[in-house]
Amino acid sequence: MIYIDANIFIYAYFKPKEGVVLSDKVKWCKKEAKKIVESINEEENKYCISLIQLSEVVNLLKTVMSWEDLQIFIMGLFSNSSMEIMEMAKMIYINAVNKMADYNLDSNDISALLLMKEKNIKKIYTFDRHFENVPDIICLPQIPNKLKK
Repeated sequence: MIYIDANIFIYAYFKPKEGVVLSDKVKWCKKEAKKIVESINEEENKYCISLIQLSEVVNLLKTVMSWEDLQIFIMGLFSNSSMEIMEMAKMIYINAVNKMADYNLDSNDISALLLMKEKNIKKIYTFDRHFENVPDIICLPQIPNKLKK
């Protein structure tokens, strides 16, 4: 099972404002995110996301998608047999809030890590490099060194 961070869907679907020039790193992330989303749709692997991260995705994509497109996107995730939408126990989130200073991360990211630990998930698709500092977690995809900054 591979955990999908919210930013994968955000890079895949968020469209920049007209005239905005994207950096090479952002262009690369958008291209990789689209590949990951395609692999989810092709059922190459088993994936999961929590309702917390899905809520983050919806909150951002609602500004760039019509309600109909957003509804299709959300229902597509729920109906995709390759994607598991995981509920978050209240105590996991409370523990995440309590560990914010320890991890130097927000509670949503920590809750993802705690859920991954609980479910014995070792891999995460993310472009957030702070996950690389967490022992026993493999971050995918690997950002090329020339784009790391």
